[in-house]
Amino acid sequence: MELDLMQAKQYIAGKFKNQGDFEFVAEADFSAMLDALLEIDVKYLEEIGDELPYDEDEIFERMHAALKAKFPSYKTYLMRFVDDYMDFMEEYLVSIDAVEWE
Repeated sequence: MELDLMQAKQYIAGKFKNQGDFEFVAEADFSAMLDALLEIDVKYLEEIGDELPYDEDEIFERMHAALKAKFPSYKTYLMRFVDDYMDFMEEYLVSIDAVEWE
């Protein structure tokens, strides 16, 4: 199943908006942060393919490091942002029946 990135982004953005914890982030930054995380996630999935397991610690570190480099003014909040993104992405994947639990 190929992931519809626009649909995933809309779903995740909606979850963030409903949560309300990141309303202080400028809209352009918020969108760019989500785009960056989606890009890293997709690249990681391509890298591991179907053979290797999804290593949540590894991808968290990659995402966090990338956001720290691109958005240093939000550094205090980035760990939480990445963690929430990962939770919301998992919820999205479950909602479209794209997750296989081992």
